[in-house]
Amino acid sequence: MARGSKNQSDRAPAARGDTIRNSLREALRQGPTTARELSSLVGITEKDVPHHLEHLERTLRRSGERLIVQPARCQDCDFVFRKRSKLTRPSSCPQCRGERVDAPAFSVQ
Repeated sequence: MARGSKNQSDRAPAARGDTIRNSLREALRQGPTTARELSSLVGITEKDVPHHLEHLERTLRRSGERLIVQPARCQDCDFVFRKRSKLTRPSSCPQCRGERVDAPAFSVQ
């Protein structure tokens, strides 16, 4: 694919000059979004999203906004990862050891 071309027909590309974190901020203002969805919206890998979110969280605090994290949840036993400080998806549930864990969702308030 040519550089700068759209990889999804229903999404507009980020405006020229927008930084990754500004693009993330705008996407998060639309409502709760997972790291996978953010990676496709902004055009970065899913592994890079938590790193950018950590930095964005500090920037948001200075501007009076907050990064809201809807915690991950185990699909097998409904355990909610409320006290988890990492922004990544847990690999397994500490309660039932199941690996079917919904990813956390993020938004800006």
